[in-house]
Amino acid sequence: MIAISRKSCFHVENSPVILMSTLAQFTNLPLLVPRLAGDHRESIVAELGQRLASTGRIDNAAAFGRAVLEHEELAPAVFDGVAFPLAHKGVLQELSFAIGFAPEPIHWGASHGPLVHTVVLFAVPLADEKRYLSLVLAFSKFLADGTNFKVLRACIRPDEMLEVLGRIRF
Repeated sequence: MIAISRKSCFHVENSPVILMSTLAQFTNLPLLVPRLAGDHRESIVAELGQRLASTGRIDNAAAFGRAVLEHEELAPAVFDGVAFPLAHKGVLQELSFAIGFAPEPIHWGASHGPLVHTVVLFAVPLADEKRYLSLVLAFSKFLADGTNFKVLRACIRPDEMLEVLGRIRF
């Protein structure tokens, strides 16, 4: 007998089996950008925000972009060349992310800001903050595994990126 519990696991004959998530479950093909067109923080946030809006993940790309940039002014998160901007404000349909690679490293923020080559833009509904923390932890482990991250950065098509992200379980 299979029964679903409140802890997102199910039991088969009293043996708990935890349902695993993958990074790919929080994105889709239009949100994966092997070569960003933007060349600075504001244009990249706008580019990825527009993609989130076009896929129905957020309602208003301009308002979302403003919220992201406000958050970035207070608490930018950049680690090893990867920027992790996010927004909690606005009508966000579901926890999701868009990811893009800059053709050349860019200064994130001011001209003296850290150089980044990858941007992972998160849309985080207030009700999903705990799941967001799990997602960020999965990303940090993924980035720490340099080999898999290099494989992702070598992708030239969104479907290749989605396949790599689908292998990352948490």
